[in-house]
Amino acid sequence: MANNRIELNLHRQIAELGAKDMEVCMQCGNCAASCPLSSNETSFPRKIYRYLQLGLKDKVLESPEPWLCYYCGECNTDCPRGAEPAETMMATRRWLTTQYDWTGLAQKFYANPVWEVGAFALITLTVMAIFLLFHGPVITDRVELNTFAPAHYVHIGDEIMILIVMGLLFSNAFTMFRKIMQGTKVPLHLYLTQAPVFIINYFTQKRWRKCGTGRSSAWWRHIFLFSGWVAMEVLVMIFLTAFQTDIVHPFWHPTRIVGYYATLALLFGSGTMLYSRLFLKEENLHRYSDFTDLFFLGQIFVIAITGIAVHITRLAGWPMLTYSIYVFHVAICVAMLMIMLPFGKLSHLLYRPLAIFLSTIKEKAQTASLSSLATIEEAIGNTFQSCMQCGACTASCPISRSASFSPRHILRSLAIGKATNISADVAAWECTTCNSCVESCPRGIPLKDLILALREQTVNTALVPQTVNKALTSLDSRQNPWQQKQSERKNWHSNNHIEPYNPDHEFCLFTCCSIVYAEEGSHNKESGTALVNILNKAGINFGSLHDKEGCCGELAVNSGFATLQNKIDSRNTNVFHEAGVRKLIAFSPHCYNVYKNNNSQTAEIMETLHYTELVSRKISSGELVPVNEVKKKVTFHDPCYLGRYNAIYDEPRQLINSIPGIDFVEMPNNRERSICCGGGGGGVFKDSGSPFSNAALRLQEAILTGADTLVVACPHCMQVFSRTLEEGNLKGKIKLQDLAELFFESIN
Repeated sequence: MANNRIELNLHRQIAELGAKDMEVCMQCGNCAASCPLSSNETSFPRKIYRYLQLGLKDKVLESPEPWLCYYCGECNTDCPRGAEPAETMMATRRWLTTQYDWTGLAQKFYANPVWEVGAFALITLTVMAIFLLFHGPVITDRVELNTFAPAHYVHIGDEIMILIVMGLLFSNAFTMFRKIMQGTKVPLHLYLTQAPVFIINYFTQKRWRKCGTGRSSAWWRHIFLFSGWVAMEVLVMIFLTAFQTDIVHPFWHPTRIVGYYATLALLFGSGTMLYSRLFLKEENLHRYSDFTDLFFLGQIFVIAITGIAVHITRLAGWPMLTYSIYVFHVAICVAMLMIMLPFGKLSHLLYRPLAIFLSTIKEKAQTASLSSLATIEEAIGNTFQSCMQCGACTASCPISRSASFSPRHILRSLAIGKATNISADVAAWECTTCNSCVESCPRGIPLKDLILALREQTVNTALVPQTVNKALTSLDSRQNPWQQKQSERKNWHSNNHIEPYNPDHEFCLFTCCSIVYAEEGSHNKESGTALVNILNKAGINFGSLHDKEGCCGELAVNSGFATLQNKIDSRNTNVFHEAGVRKLIAFSPHCYNVYKNNNSQTAEIMETLHYTELVSRKISSGELVPVNEVKKKVTFHDPCYLGRYNAIYDEPRQLINSIPGIDFVEMPNNRERSICCGGGGGGVFKDSGSPFSNAALRLQEAILTGADTLVVACPHCMQVFSRTLEEGNLKGKIKLQDLAELFFESIN
């Protein structure tokens, strides 16, 4: 899984590079709808806005879209909130340039014009000093430019410079390649067969022709400027000895014609673009200009002017003036290339066609979805075909807050028959089955069941995340998903002095694999022990199945692994039936939901309660009275499988509010609107990736309440939050505690 870090100050970083009014974007999608280059596969600017607003640094780094924008300005004029999407795309490109650059110079140049101008001036003066110290004989009675600056020595200098510049640029481009192609497997032949895409777009920028600028003069100016640039580079880098001679070639000589064309193109292109930025200030174009853009165009313009001046003074026979202007001309050419090509505006010459090339390859690498529409309809009916693309599912999806996951996109790709291994099969495994989309859908589409139907058709393929597949294998062979021994269950129950269940017990306590095989640092084992002590304090007559107890199989249920799910359901039903279990207490909301709602056989033979329900009853009846004062300011996270699935919202809060001394504050997103931690649907078994950035958002929300402790009532939530606090920059800002542990403090 990709690592989707939350960069809380990403919004500010982009704003410092020229983005404007990012905070007013309400994700209406008008910008993406108005952009003629935005497509189903590469949607922008809306998607980039979303990533920036959420601080998804890695998602921005993986996105080629900022380089695909040609700044026609249509999105600026179509935004109903007056945001500036085009400016944000340009600022994001500058930020990406700083991120690709391993030297850190691009960051300094973009952040502070003084650094950029200073570096430019330093290189210019250095080159002039080299000429001053190492020039050839100075002939003053006539112009002998090739004597003053021998072409073969200048050519060697060009080659050294270009090796340095290209080394820097291509190393940065390799970083760009790694970020964009991360996690994408592409056959080698695609890189070869799609190479013309890079070449054509490098030399023509033909995608710009599709841009909705109204008139095509901008493209013509750019192609004219670029062709002049290429012509000048060819003359200087390849044919310098033929171009720089003391012989005045006739007007029709190829080097002279190409030289005139290159100079005119550079002069006209840079001059008109400078005029447009400085004086026209068109409504949808060039309303704003970053310093580095103006500085770059100014350099091109001065290079063209000084090139003309060298030619005129040479023809006029003014030696000292020719030599002086020539030195200045070469110096600013070198400085411009050294600064702008690897670290500045000119880097887009490589980055943009590379982004188009890599986007094309990624699209070509996608294959048709393994999922059959007929099989999906057979599993869940055809209600999903009634989707009207309102987007309520994606808007309410907690995972879409921290990743590019979109239930709406899955439905759309299925409906139009363009579902791919990426848009449907891989995307289905990003879902955490939190059920928020189901509750928000106005058409009643069973989106979670659709996700499970997609997963079921890919469960035996390489599309299943490796760590989830490993957990499923362990679940099948060891009756737990954590690759642990079954004997550990009996040890845990014995260590907590829980009696083996017999029919004389009123309740059977069903622990959770995440309790018995708890990760180090998650406190889940302690939480389980606290619950055992609470039940004893409340005088509840209970026992447990010890080593007869196996996993509830929730992972199999939410992986669409029907065969394994049926096997586990049958086994557990037989175990409960033979033991005579009539009432079950579940610690985990996931286990609770399986036995209450997923396993119809267990639902028939026994009543399943979550421990908060049972303890809440004991508090209400006066059988359990918290007396110890607990001086803490806490907030509570509603687990998806306790809240949205089973509407248990009041009972946990009753436990918290019954504790003397507690200061309880709610997070803005509470109860039905709770933000999923990312641990459901197999998320807890994934590598540090997409679920943990979602957890970071939730932790940040908890921190902003001013609470010192975040209370959870689910071992999956505890594990994910614990990892996130350890791996992120939130460590020490808030404590985690299970509800059972907190409540036990008040009765111990």
